[in-house]
Amino acid sequence: MLKIVLLVITACAVTADTNIEVLKRLASILEDTKSLDAKDLAKLYRAAQELGLSSDASQDNVTERIIHKDQGYNVYADERGTIAESPDYASSVVLASDLLALTNAVGNVEDKLCREQGYRFLDGLLSNKRWALKMFDASAKSPQGLLFGSSYHLGNFDECMDVSEPGDGVTVEGQYCLATIKWKEGEESKKIRTGRGESLRWAVCVPSVCDARSVERFVGGVLKHSVSNSTKVVVIERDCYTRRPLSVNKLDISFLVIIIFFGVVLILSTIYEIYAIRSNKKDSNTHDLIVSFSLINNIKKILSTKQNNSLGLECVTGIRALAMIFIVGGHACLFIGSGPVMDATAWDRLIQDPVNAFMLNNALLVDTFLFLSAFLFSRLLLIELDKRRGRLNIIPILVFRYIRVTPAYFIVILFYMTWLPKVGEGPLWGNRIQLEQERCMDTWWANILYINNYVRTDRLCMFQSWYLSVDTQMFFVAPIFIYSMWNWRRFGSIVMALGIIVSIIVPSAITFKNHLDPTILFYAKEFTDFATNFYFIEAYIRTHMKMTPYLMGLLTGYILHRIQTENYQFSKVLKIFGWTTGIILGTVTSFSISLFYQDWYQYSTIEAAAFISLHKFAWSIANGWLIIACATGNGGPLGKFLAWRFLVPIAKLTFCAYLVNGVVELYYVGQLRHPLHITFFTITANAISHLVLTFFLALILCVMFESPLHGIEKILLRMFARPVLSDNATKKTEDEFSRNTSQSRLDT
Repeated sequence: MLKIVLLVITACAVTADTNIEVLKRLASILEDTKSLDAKDLAKLYRAAQELGLSSDASQDNVTERIIHKDQGYNVYADERGTIAESPDYASSVVLASDLLALTNAVGNVEDKLCREQGYRFLDGLLSNKRWALKMFDASAKSPQGLLFGSSYHLGNFDECMDVSEPGDGVTVEGQYCLATIKWKEGEESKKIRTGRGESLRWAVCVPSVCDARSVERFVGGVLKHSVSNSTKVVVIERDCYTRRPLSVNKLDISFLVIIIFFGVVLILSTIYEIYAIRSNKKDSNTHDLIVSFSLINNIKKILSTKQNNSLGLECVTGIRALAMIFIVGGHACLFIGSGPVMDATAWDRLIQDPVNAFMLNNALLVDTFLFLSAFLFSRLLLIELDKRRGRLNIIPILVFRYIRVTPAYFIVILFYMTWLPKVGEGPLWGNRIQLEQERCMDTWWANILYINNYVRTDRLCMFQSWYLSVDTQMFFVAPIFIYSMWNWRRFGSIVMALGIIVSIIVPSAITFKNHLDPTILFYAKEFTDFATNFYFIEAYIRTHMKMTPYLMGLLTGYILHRIQTENYQFSKVLKIFGWTTGIILGTVTSFSISLFYQDWYQYSTIEAAAFISLHKFAWSIANGWLIIACATGNGGPLGKFLAWRFLVPIAKLTFCAYLVNGVVELYYVGQLRHPLHITFFTITANAISHLVLTFFLALILCVMFESPLHGIEKILLRMFARPVLSDNATKKTEDEFSRNTSQSRLDT
């Protein structure tokens, strides 16, 4: 210990611009360290005298408190040397060993202004100044629980941000920085993947004048004092936070203007509807356009549980609602597991438990929405083709689809680009929220062109937005398959069969060639940032990897159309076979993913290639049978549950819930002050809270944007595009399909 002390003092003394007063105070503390014997103290005194540090320096201020290394955190010495409890807890949090490390670290900083304020911080620390003690107290101390998987040591964010010392004409303000410490030795294991990474995040509170490079050197100096050169420290500007006045630019103002405009229109529309109700005003296209933005009208539409029963597709509403509930829950679990946790090993155990397979199967739930999107579009288009005898102009349908989906989507993107970074703060705010804003500023155009799953994927804006692009791209080619099956049954069936075969072969071939995982595997350390996960950006979000469920949905829509138009009746044997097959395939595909998380199981490339396509195909068969059985009156108790009216309002909000869920998840992780202890209860409680908040925000977005614009779309179609869709006699069916196709295809 003495050697370390002498080395640190020597290093500090010879450093340029070293604050001698700080060293004198440090020497006075070391003089009073009772854990050193007389022989060691004699050596220390001689070393201090050689460096010009008087052993009597501490007598300059005999009333000054002296913090004792050997007495712990809660004592100090008065001028008579009597040990007493500190009357101020904040003034007794520093050990002499901490001061040695901090002195060495400040001397390691190259920037002059940062180093000067660093010495001022040390002087304040030695003088028991409250602001300096708060700055020290807000920093993380020696890492704990590393072997337990604790890699986030966040200190106290708010305490650091509140530090301000205006004395001597120069204000020292607290700056919270979250350094990344990487171990230099050893290579990252490629055979065993766990929730624990080869780095840790360590919070430090430093003066606000210090830039990222200075903080790097400061943290490096602290670590060098304790762990030598076995680590590498990385700090970027986004990792550091200070309290700054709110800055607003033109884009921020533009967003506010849009929100205020729609808010005013909503209020005026609501007032008009109240007036129209009291005056018994008759409906007209003009009246319908005005009340499209009315709060009363839109709330009534959302909460209405009426469904069109003419085609028996009530179960689709239930499937859509339940799938979205589990997707939000899955997102919550993933963000919790990949965020600050006290015990990452608990996440490892959780993902290996087959009981939790449903939580890890977001990929299949997304495939379910692709399937439903294709199924409903196929069913709608086939009805129109029958009524118009094939004379159907598809261009307006594609245009209106874009107009229907994009406005609400763009509003959320604009929120990411403007006000989202301004609505909160936290240790990981820069890593999650500000990074997302920067990406959206770069690639928003790729989002609204629906090509962001192929273009600039490393700068993906909104981690879930890839789904919109996949669905839109498939939506534009779907009419080819649908029309082929309607007009040329045999040829169309061959085209569809070839399309499905290709959709199975392509993902398998890519997986085999590139040695990819069999599906997306949610290891925590690999999903702290979606855009840096190789499998996610290079395979998972690509349309050619997602074609199978969509094409199977188109085929299912065609099969059900034939069954209902030809009034086909199922035999008892077919019902038993269908339900048995559907249950087996659904269960196996749901739980088989657990196999790939087991440490004892090493899957081959061939197994991965087979699984990637066949499990999507099998899941689509199970979904197809469920919908066909329910639509033909063979759904039994499950069909009745899926047609439950309580699920109808939830289903109407799924599109907007999809759009805003990313805000909820990013905000949760970004503002988290302390690591979370993972248990089934904490995960479930957080998932439920995320679910409630997601649908609450979805209700706001739906009432202000999605529902009004959807209503206007239907009115415009009725006024100007009558040849495209069916006549007023089938208006109810048309409206139901319009809502179903606009929402089911977009929810993930």
